[in-house]
Amino acid sequence: MSVATQIERINTDKATIRSKLVELGLASSGANLDALAEAVDGIVDCGSVSAQVKEGETYTVPKGYHDGTGTVSGVAGGGSYSLQSKSVTPTKSQQEVTPDEGYYGLSDVKVAAIPEAYQDVSSVTATAQDILSGKIAVGPNGSQIAGTMANNGSVSRKLDASTTSYTIAKGYHDGTGSVSVTVEKKSATPTKGQQVISPTEGSLLSQVTVEAIPANYVDTSDATAAAPDVLSGKTAYADGSKVTGTMPNNGAVTAEIDGMSTTSYEVPAGYTTGGTVSLTDDIETALAAI
Repeated sequence: MSVATQIERINTDKATIRSKLVELGLASSGANLDALAEAVDGIVDCGSVSAQVKEGETYTVPKGYHDGTGTVSGVAGGGSYSLQSKSVTPTKSQQEVTPDEGYYGLSDVKVAAIPEAYQDVSSVTATAQDILSGKIAVGPNGSQIAGTMANNGSVSRKLDASTTSYTIAKGYHDGTGSVSVTVEKKSATPTKGQQVISPTEGSLLSQVTVEAIPANYVDTSDATAAAPDVLSGKTAYADGSKVTGTMPNNGAVTAEIDGMSTTSYEVPAGYTTGGTVSLTDDIETALAAI
């Protein structure tokens, strides 16, 4: 290594040493190598320095090099040395706990448990629509949530023939509402005309009792009479149809046979109440003389 290189290296090292000593206040910025060496030689090796301080006392850290293992501590109960024990309850704001006036320091600080009213809300899943309107809850990030769920209270509806269903409104119901129907029973007697049995307004039919066919109604399907079989002026039912009679009503029939000009009598078709057919006096006299 050349002399010039050695000189350059020494100057670099000197500049480094001077910079550090100037920083520590042990040398000036213009100090030469001898002054720097003197300053370094004057640094006292304090090693590990430990001290205890009572209330009102001051400890001056000695000038020199310290190896970092020394300590300065207070002595409890020494002289008028007084430490305070304090308690504090956690709050949402940071707290600085310091001794009250008249105390040198704190002997201990008791941090109480988080109050019962405070809970870890990170697992909350409710949103505004899950909370009743007018009520407030706390969301997973600790912010307040104002509910928007509709409060329907007590809702009651009646179903009938015109309103056969009810759509339950979205939201909260207080459990006292009801959906109901008014039912009724009716009866009907068969007639020749079709009947529609309807419920009374506002009600639903739960049962309709159809009475038996009245006694004066008879099954006429096996009847065989026709109009000529029924007396004129009279009616009858046969096989479900009304038959108006055409049979002549001859009433009481009376006739005479004289044996001469009238030898027979033809009974007219139709109904007769009875009667007589007799011989005249002439035929009776003639027969008697024989």
